[in-house]
Amino acid sequence: MRPFMDFQHYILDLYGTLVSIHTDERQPELWQWMADWYATYGADWTPAALARRYDRLVAQAEALLKRRSGCAYPEIRLEDVFLRLLKEAGRTHPAAEAPRGPEAEAAWARATANAFRVRSRAWLRPYPGAAALLEALRARGRRVYLLSNAQAVFTRPEIERCGLDGRFDDVWLSSDHGVKKPEPRFLGDLLAAHGMAADDAVMIGNDWAADMAVAAANGAWGFHVNSDRLSPARLRVERLRLAAQFSPEAAQRVAEAASIAQLAREANAHPLC
Repeated sequence: MRPFMDFQHYILDLYGTLVSIHTDERQPELWQWMADWYATYGADWTPAALARRYDRLVAQAEALLKRRSGCAYPEIRLEDVFLRLLKEAGRTHPAAEAPRGPEAEAAWARATANAFRVRSRAWLRPYPGAAALLEALRARGRRVYLLSNAQAVFTRPEIERCGLDGRFDDVWLSSDHGVKKPEPRFLGDLLAAHGMAADDAVMIGNDWAADMAVAAANGAWGFHVNSDRLSPARLRVERLRLAAQFSPEAAQRVAEAASIAQLAREANAHPLC
């Protein structure tokens, strides 16, 4: 494996890599709150019915996008689901606050998606060293990109809230592109869009099945950040799985880092250009 600073292009995952987050979309209190929210706009749902219909609409939208795109790992836009839930409630009542017209509906869907996210989120915080790593890489003339399986409608505000906005040369979020990791073309399209040679690019992430696999599929390098504190035995298993899926050489192109702070220290120790 090449030294960490031996690349020109650094592509980073967000959740579990730069940012720690915990959400719980199954909590009954969330769906009671969402039912109350919809009632404010004239759509009457019971919490249980709303949760079931949400799950069904998500599954249907993903299946449809999968057929249309041919991607094994499609990514939908959740704000479209929330708007459908408003429009197809089994019972409705007049509400002065109900959105009217395409622009008002789109704004309402964005607000609802963000309300859902805030209510389901237990915590959100950047890992120590996250901002320092991005600053150090860019100060040393490296290009830095974000490639995340994420809903743009609420991930962009979360990037800003964590103090990471403006620190990337480009931000690719899966809901903007209709595809997510480990679909090879998600990373492949980013490489092509910026004219990056795969051999000069490194994917940094915490997920072997998504981040390291998408790097291997494109011939890029990988740095696995062990933020989930996987045991040495589990790490060996994950590396063997990657080797079996792609090749032993692909698995050898992945290095380990205990934390994003470790990589920040390595970057800061490198001489400035």
